Amino acid sequence: MILGVEQFLLIALDASLVLQLFGLWIAVMLDDYIHTRRRRLLLVIIGVVFVLVIQGHLDWYIPRDPSYTWVHKLISALGYALRPAVIAILIQIQKISKHTKLLWTIIGLNALVHFSTFFSDICFTFTEDGSFSRGPLGYTSFFVSGILLAYLVVEGFMLFHMERKGDYVVPIFVSVFIIFATVSDVALSVSSPVSFLMVSMVVACVFYYIWLHMAYIREHEKDMEAGQRIKIMMSQIQPHFLFNTLATVQALCHTDPDMASDTLEKFGIYLRQNIDSLDKPDLIPFEKELEHTQVYAEIEKVRFPSIEIRYDIEDMDFDLPALTIQPLVENAIRHGVRIREHGLIEVEVRKKRYGHRIVIRDNGKGFDINAPQSPDMSHIGMHNVSDRIESMCRGDMKVESKVGEGTTITIRLPYDDTELK
Repeated sequence: MILGVEQFLLIALDASLVLQLFGLWIAVMLDDYIHTRRRRLLLVIIGVVFVLVIQGHLDWYIPRDPSYTWVHKLISALGYALRPAVIAILIQIQKISKHTKLLWTIIGLNALVHFSTFFSDICFTFTEDGSFSRGPLGYTSFFVSGILLAYLVVEGFMLFHMERKGDYVVPIFVSVFIIFATVSDVALSVSSPVSFLMVSMVVACVFYYIWLHMAYIREHEKDMEAGQRIKIMMSQIQPHFLFNTLATVQALCHTDPDMASDTLEKFGIYLRQNIDSLDKPDLIPFEKELEHTQVYAEIEKVRFPSIEIRYDIEDMDFDLPALTIQPLVENAIRHGVRIREHGLIEVEVRKKRYGHRIVIRDNGKGFDINAPQSPDMSHIGMHNVSDRIESMCRGDMKVESKVGEGTTITIRLPYDDTELK
């Protein structure tokens, strides 16, 4: 028998939906990256949607004959019971809700109302000629689905504003798409085993799987950022600095106990501030970073009294990444000014037309910026600072140095949105 164009397209659409669900089921089963609970929920929703696909075809192809009335009642009740359940599972996947029991109580009551068709006409029934007829509660499934969809959309927009906005574009899109599909089915009186709503549910499964992978990527990025912060902190707390500071304190205990106590107190503050930086993935006030830099510099001046550090601060009302200025001052001391009879480091902060400018200059030994850089901790630290300034503040860092004369580092941070208002 030669198939018509409409029949061919319908078969192709059926096959496409089934293959998408089957392929998605395999992908989810083999995926070890999605959160276990969400993974199970996604498998459940794939199974439910597959049952709805089968239900739609059975309802379409089984003859409208009085002898099959009980079959049509069962199929219709199953469909009306499962459609709101799909939305409830999407809510559970989107966010672990505190109202889980209430949610599934509503789904259970909706199912009971529709399965009452076997002993009551209060929801729906089939006439003698096989026609479908609604009762007083015939729109219960639509009413429940509408409430759940509204909740899904509202929750999506709330999460969109409270958390990373881009992460919740997918759930919002899927919610709107399901609403549009439902309205289209009703408005166009679709008469087909494959409805717009059915297509939207399959699309929802695929898109939510993509969204869960996006969530995993975000979590992975956070873990990498945490590891990077630990690496940065450990790169700043150099073993030689720890040992030298403790040796200095030990020596001062015999010659100047008061200074030993003061140095040890500053050393404790320095360590605490470094460790606290692990809990600050975002920007910190400049004042905090300046305080950390000053504590470090005072400790080093105990060992190198010939070093002078001058601060010319005219702009303090802005934020920047933790461990930005202190590592640069540390580099200036370790690799520059401590060889001088009178080593000088200047920290200057100004507010400019383009934003905030931080300048750290020293009169140390300098280096050739065009020469290949050795992979020592000083250059790694400088690259870390530069990368974080660029990624977290959209700023930039420029290094100028002349051998025998010194080094100047200029950091430029643009104004943020709140400062421009």
